[in-house]
Order: sequence, then structure tokens, then C-alpha cells
Amino acid sequence: MESDIYESTLRIRSEHVNRNRVLRTSALFRLLQETSIAHTQDLGFGREKTLDKGLLWVISRQVISIRKMPCYDDDIVIRSWPGDMLHVFFPRFYEIWSDGECIMQGEALWLLMDAETRTMIFPAEHGILIPGIPDGPASGISSAIRAPQDAVPVLSQTMVPRFSEIDINGHINNANYFDIMDDLLPEEVTGHFRPARIEAEYLTEIRPDHPYRIRMFRNPEGIWYTEGIREDMPVTDAPCARPLFRIRETFSEIPPF
Repeated sequence: MESDIYESTLRIRSEHVNRNRVLRTSALFRLLQETSIAHTQDLGFGREKTLDKGLLWVISRQVISIRKMPCYDDDIVIRSWPGDMLHVFFPRFYEIWSDGECIMQGEALWLLMDAETRTMIFPAEHGILIPGIPDGPASGISSAIRAPQDAVPVLSQTMVPRFSEIDINGHINNANYFDIMDDLLPEEVTGHFRPARIEAEYLTEIRPDHPYRIRMFRNPEGIWYTEGIREDMPVTDAPCARPLFRIRETFSEIPPF
């Protein structure tokens, strides 16, 4: 089992953190993405079998529980391994360790998309099969993400994708949504709290020159729910039934330096 687990060690640099010296949420998900790509390449399914053939790795769902967020100059170990395939989905699990303690656990569902048609493909038809590790955990991602009860709208704003937000796949990168959200969240949240649990679902890609509306909701317990909808859709007080993406975040107070 251990030989099937990919492991990398790195130090949290200034480029990874926000003004609180805490790892930015977007940087966290970029590190997990890069870890996934590196392991997939080691398993024999690198760009020559995917990207160079017009197949794009994309994330459909992800969830992570955070006991502690690394800070500037911390050394961390990222561990990742594949789960058993679920039809067209590739489950992947993550752990982040610091000072001998597991501080984060998460999972993502990856899939492959045709770069030309922008539709998902059946990986077996392209000879792409990644078995899960022996005796590994089953995927825990199932039902769709829902807005918390008693959530009320607090923000609705039209957005235009920026050049810097578009990644190698030609759409807003999943991690960039968290930079966008951090820019819109009130100071009372970003200045004093850090995420404790994040659930995200990406249903439709957002490509260049496709304006969209971002909406944020909050419930009395302080759980935030963010969704993206088509710019031309009517806005109500209720979350959209079929958004472009939806993200649910629970926050914890940041400890002092």
C-alpha cells in the first residue's frame, strides 16, 4: 500500500500565504492539483496520453477538512493516492502532515474532458485506467452540496473572467474561485478566520468572455455558501437549482501568531 502513495515535502513560502501568514485556500488547492498531476504522471498517464491527445484532467467535486492551516515557513508533507474508479470518475485522496500531525484530509473526483467538444469522455475507451490502492478507503463524495439552512443572500455581483484566472484547460481554474471569494468576503471573515471545512462542486466550466454572476449566502452559524450562475439568469433570494459551481465553507478563528 505504501508504495502506491505519492508523497512530497515542501516549505510554505511567502507566495503561498495571505497577509495573516496563513496558507491561502487557493494555494492549498493548487498544491493538491500539482500533487495529483505528478502522481498521475508517475503512474504512466502523463501529458503524452492525455493533454497531447486533447484530453483534459478536470475536477468535478472536492472536499477537505482542515484541523490546522499551515503558516509561513512551515514544512508540510502532502500524501495522495487513487481510489477505485467510479465509472468515469477518478477518486483521489489527500492528507497533509506537519510536525508529525495530520492536519488535513480530503478527496477529489477527477474526470477527463475532450478539449474540442468540452464533454467528458469514457476513460476506458482511451486506455486510461487507474486502479485504487489495495484496501484503500471508498469514496465519501456522493450527494450534491446544499446551501445551509436559514442561509440568506448577502452579495450578488456580475463577474468577467480575467486572463490570469484562465488555466491550461482554457477555463477558470478551480483554485481561482477561492481567490475570487476571498476578495468578496467581508473583512470580518478574511481577517480573523480560516476555513475549517470546504465542499466544492464544479458543474459547468466558465470560459473566457463568459460573464457570470457570483452569489454569496450566509446562515446564522456563519457557514458561507457561494455559487456561480449564468449572468442572464433571474436572481431570487434562494440558491440556484443548477448553478455553474457551488462552494460551502465553514470557518474557524485564526489563532494568534
